[in-house]
Amino acid sequence: MPDTLGVEIKMSTSDSDKRSIPLAARHLPEIPPMRRDGESLSQTISQGNRMSVGPGIDLKGEISNCAILVVEGNVEATLDAESLEVLQRGVFKGEARVETADIQGTVEGVLTVTGLLRVHSTGSASGKITYGRIEVDTGGGLHGEINQIEEENTSAQLKIKKEAVDGK
Repeated sequence: MPDTLGVEIKMSTSDSDKRSIPLAARHLPEIPPMRRDGESLSQTISQGNRMSVGPGIDLKGEISNCAILVVEGNVEATLDAESLEVLQRGVFKGEARVETADIQGTVEGVLTVTGLLRVHSTGSASGKITYGRIEVDTGGGLHGEINQIEEENTSAQLKIKKEAVDGK
């Protein structure tokens, strides 16, 4: 097995302080990710691929095959996932289509949430935002074009997805 995974992450605290760090191979025990309320994420979202972008990390690109994206750094991307969690100092810019979103930081761009969009008191979302259900804490911000997915459209989309899966 090679000493590194052959992956480099560009981290920065400012534009003038960029450095590359090769990631060493690590074998971690199977520990389910936990929510702040102590409930395992796997209890609320089907077990799948999980990605975390830590503080001080800038990530740009397309993110696919990701069940849960947790953002503490800066992400500029196109995302198709089950869940997006932007923590208090996290920033997500781009286009995201998710089932649930939990925003404590900043989201800018196009955000489509087919289920619950939760914006905490420290969170803000701006751009074109579409949601199935919404919870906004006092102090949380929504700016731009904000639309709720109509139940008829949601039911029709679910029916189309079911027919595609069933082969009808």
